Amino acid sequence: MKAFFKGLWITLLLSITGMILAVGVPQVGVWFGAIFLIVPLLSMIKPIPRIGLTHRGFSLSVAFFVGLTTVTASFGLLPNNQRLAELKISNPSAYLNELKNRNPDKWLSELQELDPVRHATEIAKIEEAETKRKAEVQELQKTKRHEKIKAYMEQLNREIASIPNVQASTYTDNVTSINIGLLLFGAWAVLYEEGQYLDLDAAAQKKRKKFRQILVKKQVYLLPKLRDAYGPAMRAQLWEADGSAKTIGAGYRTVEFVSAAFAANANIKKIHTDIRENLMMLRFTRAQYKWYKGASEFSYYTLKVPKDRDIVKWQNGGRYRVLK
Repeated sequence: MKAFFKGLWITLLLSITGMILAVGVPQVGVWFGAIFLIVPLLSMIKPIPRIGLTHRGFSLSVAFFVGLTTVTASFGLLPNNQRLAELKISNPSAYLNELKNRNPDKWLSELQELDPVRHATEIAKIEEAETKRKAEVQELQKTKRHEKIKAYMEQLNREIASIPNVQASTYTDNVTSINIGLLLFGAWAVLYEEGQYLDLDAAAQKKRKKFRQILVKKQVYLLPKLRDAYGPAMRAQLWEADGSAKTIGAGYRTVEFVSAAFAANANIKKIHTDIRENLMMLRFTRAQYKWYKGASEFSYYTLKVPKDRDIVKWQNGGRYRVLK
C-alpha cells in the first residue's frame, strides 16, 4: 500500500510538471512528454531499476498520465502558439488584444515591448487602482478601530457605573460564590488590559485611568472579605471529613486547615497542589496544615502573591502578570 501511494504521488507530480511545460513552453513539453512516454513503455519490456521503473502498472501509469497527456497537450498548443507568434509580427494590435485575455502578465510584458506609451498608461492605471484599494483598506481598518474603541468605552462606562454597587455579601456565601467573585476580578482585568492595545485619545485614557482607580478601590475592599469568608466556606466543606479551616492575621492573609489526614505529608502536598492556584488568586500569603487543632508543629507553605491593589492577569499554575 505504501508503494502504491508513493507511485501515485510521483505520477501526480510529474503530470503537473508536464502540464506546466505544455502550457508555458509547448516545445519543451513535447520532449518532456516523449521521454516519459517512451522510457516507461520500454521498461515494460525490460525493467529499469535505476530509475524505479520495475513495476508494469507504475510504468503504464507514467506513460499514459504523464507522457501521452503531456505530448497531446503540447501538440495541441503548438499551432496556437505558432499562430500567435505570426500574429505578433503581422498585426501587433490584434496579438496584444488576444494575449490580454489569455495571459494578462505576459500581455503586460509584451505591451512594454510593442507599445511603450500604452504600457506606461496601463501601469499608471494599475498603480492608481492599487492606491485606491489601499486607501479603501485603510479607511475600513480606521472604521473598525473606531467601532472597537467606541464599544470599549461603552463597556468601560458601564463598569464604572456598576463597580461601586458590587457588595461583598453577594460573593461570600460559599466557595462557589467566592470563585465567582474572583472571576469578576479577572473580567475587569481583561477589560483594563484591552485598552492598552487601543489607540485611545486623551479623554479615553482619562476614563480608563478612572476605571483603574475604581477597580483598585473595589479590590482593596473586597479581597480581604473574600479571604475572611474562605475559612468558614471551607470549614463547611470539610465538616463531613471531620476537618476545619479558618483565616487569620491582618487582612486575613493566612489560611489554616485542620484534618487528621494531614498527619501524612503526601496528603498535605496533594491538597495544597489542588488548591494552590485558588489560594493565590485570593492572595493568601501563607497556608498552614495541621493534623489536629492544637498541634504546635505543622507544615506550611509561603505564597508569593500580588498586592490587593494590583490589577492582575492570571495564567495557569498560579502564574500572574501585574498590569500597569
